[in-house]
Amino acid sequence: MSELIPRRYRGASAQERQQERHERLLDAGLHVFGQSGYHGATVRGICQQAGLTERYFYESFANSEELLCAVYALVLASQRERMTAAITQAAPQHDAMIRAGLSAFFAYIRECPAAARVQFVEVLGVSPRVDQLYRHAIEDFARLMRTLDIQPSSAMTGIDGDMLSIGLIGAMVGIGSRWMLSGFTQSLDEMVATSEILFAGVSQQLQKRESLTNPH
Repeated sequence: MSELIPRRYRGASAQERQQERHERLLDAGLHVFGQSGYHGATVRGICQQAGLTERYFYESFANSEELLCAVYALVLASQRERMTAAITQAAPQHDAMIRAGLSAFFAYIRECPAAARVQFVEVLGVSPRVDQLYRHAIEDFARLMRTLDIQPSSAMTGIDGDMLSIGLIGAMVGIGSRWMLSGFTQSLDEMVATSEILFAGVSQQLQKRESLTNPH
């Protein structure tokens, strides 16, 4: 019967201690990848940053690439959560929703440059597996963009709404990446205002085409 009860050490079970080590490795991975880059990182360096021996690394991850994937997923989830919350809070006013989403996107980048470097630089060209994660991330954020209702109507032909959303995400990634690499020279407000012009331009073009499609 006693074998069914997990042992506890200093108030924590073995499973809890393993989870705590896992989280320390994620934090260390974000720090090291964000400072030294993925290709400059070593398992030893990550473990030193986490304050763990190397054997505990392999308890959670098969290799550095697997840790990079986990860190990347964590960064994306955190950023998406912030953006979703901001957009939801600003609803239903369309312009306010766009501004809130953009503000959350750029604020996260500025607050956590290491996360921005992982998201925009370190995941590029690592492996087919990481490339696939990157593509899925773009598609996931494109779905979030579609909640902002910047989409062609069903009556409008010749325009691919999915590609339009991916294009807007690509613009945000390009602007965010350049901002991060420049050391955040411009203000957050400038980044938001600049990006708003892109969204407003797309919205205006869609409205113009809609009026031509349905003149009455």
